[in-house]
Amino acid sequence: MELAHALLSPLSNWRGGETALAAGLRIRKLEDGHHFCHEFDNPHPPGSARNKKRREAAVRLLTHAAYASQILVPCGWTGVIRTPETTEHRMPFLPTAWGARCVVPPNVAEEAPLMLERVQDVFLKPILRLQIAIWLLEQGMGAPDQHIRILLCATGLDSLTRASGQAAFSERLSNLLGGDSLIFPPDEAGRQPRYRVADVAGHLYQLRNEMAHGLPFQAIFHKKTGFLATDGEPVAPEFARYRYDKVLEECAVFLLCRALREVLLKQLIFDLHMLEWRTTEA
Repeated sequence: MELAHALLSPLSNWRGGETALAAGLRIRKLEDGHHFCHEFDNPHPPGSARNKKRREAAVRLLTHAAYASQILVPCGWTGVIRTPETTEHRMPFLPTAWGARCVVPPNVAEEAPLMLERVQDVFLKPILRLQIAIWLLEQGMGAPDQHIRILLCATGLDSLTRASGQAAFSERLSNLLGGDSLIFPPDEAGRQPRYRVADVAGHLYQLRNEMAHGLPFQAIFHKKTGFLATDGEPVAPEFARYRYDKVLEECAVFLLCRALREVLLKQLIFDLHMLEWRTTEA
């Protein structure tokens, strides 16, 4: 029996406890935090092609579990996958400031197995339109620069909404997630950012376009608005001087994760002929 560990960075205020994701794969609490732990049989002789293929399949499952976990809660992943024989380093998922702080919703433990199943379908079938959106999330969360994150995550949202302009982008994203819904979950103290889908979707699309085309940023994106709670005050002192483009970085990551969650769990696609979201067996 081999044991592979994909070390997951601690989940802020994790509420799910030990969570089963698939046969032999679960999130466990170890001494230094929560980890993916995957136990798998590998009866093939060490060094053989079949042994290598079995280990590669286990690593692939762990990678898909990392995708699934970050879609549900973008709290970060170290990208380190260890087996008794090797250590692999994948691109880490760097959490945003709120991703490292927010409470993990209690329903995540229930949704995680189905999310992993849907992510596996995306890569095994394969479904390229969803692979691209997940890869854009991976690259976006791996980027240390806030503007690259915005560019990549907003492009992921654009690919899911299949929009050709700011108005269509805002409308389709609002229809998918609920325009009046809050983007972020609260933290342990109950503080919740005030930003709603319809409030920021247009600005996010506009900023993405300015970056993609090398245009100067409009003044609104340079303004020090702070990262505000629903009462209009900064969610914490360290967030008080956030520029609006920094706020949009947080929004871009959480919006792409929320959109992927809806699309994957409900098996949705935006139908360009009917101009509405519909379910699909793809």
